[in-house]
Amino acid sequence: MKLTVLMSTYNGKEYLEEQLASLYNQKFDGELFILIRDDGSTDGTQEILNRESKAHKNLSWYQGENVRPAKSFWDLLKKAKGSDYYAFCDQDDVWDEDKLQVAVNHLIELPQDNPLLYFSDVRTVDKDLKPISETMVAKDIPIDYPKSLMNNIAPGCTYVFNEASRYLASQFDENKHFMHIHDWKMYQICVCFGHIFFDLTTHMSYRQHGNNTIGAVKGKIRYYLSVIKKRNDPKFVLLRKKEALALEEVYGTKMSEENRHITYLMAHYDEDKAARKELLKDPRFKYSRKQYLYFKHRIKIKKL
Repeated sequence: MKLTVLMSTYNGKEYLEEQLASLYNQKFDGELFILIRDDGSTDGTQEILNRESKAHKNLSWYQGENVRPAKSFWDLLKKAKGSDYYAFCDQDDVWDEDKLQVAVNHLIELPQDNPLLYFSDVRTVDKDLKPISETMVAKDIPIDYPKSLMNNIAPGCTYVFNEASRYLASQFDENKHFMHIHDWKMYQICVCFGHIFFDLTTHMSYRQHGNNTIGAVKGKIRYYLSVIKKRNDPKFVLLRKKEALALEEVYGTKMSEENRHITYLMAHYDEDKAARKELLKDPRFKYSRKQYLYFKHRIKIKKL
């Protein structure tokens, strides 16, 4: 059994070695490989990668242009072949030694010809690994395809997925089709075509610091300011439509009839009055949280 960890680095010198050490310390019953793409670092990250790749034969890396996390991870996903399982990995976290084995144990008994995706809760910590919270993900989180079109619910840094998932996702061209972030797109693909396993326990420390490219929102004031900003930013209002339209373009013919219709509703609500009306009434899209209610309000009043 082989597993490849996929990491994108960008100016990660401060925390990278600590995360790599936690990868080397994984208690994994199989062959473990680490593939890293550097996204144009300028802080000396490459020197660390050169040194680590010489010291650890299971680590390899390559240099890329700065394309931001989503495209960088997707490039890794396309280049990584030949393993049974793959894992997304951020450069600044620290993994428990059982993280990968626990994930594979949950997936290995399932049919491997179907896309499979594991994700878990995380503990959040500060820059010095001091605990902030032992949980971040809601335990009653809805795992189904319609709601995946509404929101990205799963921490991508916990993802472990099989070759069938990687192969299906590699058919998505991130340079031709819209992709807001790599983990949301992977989640949508897997929940549409395969099986998702949500582990309620935590197996990693999700580090929060001032330079997070993507991170948990810290503090009520910052949270509400971010919500207000998104509510008035057209690109966030249309984000879900763009995500659905990209899925329809790439995978529409492969979807079940039900998922294809659901995708159509989200992708075309602004141009199809009947689709907009059905979308607003469809209970499968129902959320009680304020940001989603506001999203539906914007659809209803047609301020897109």
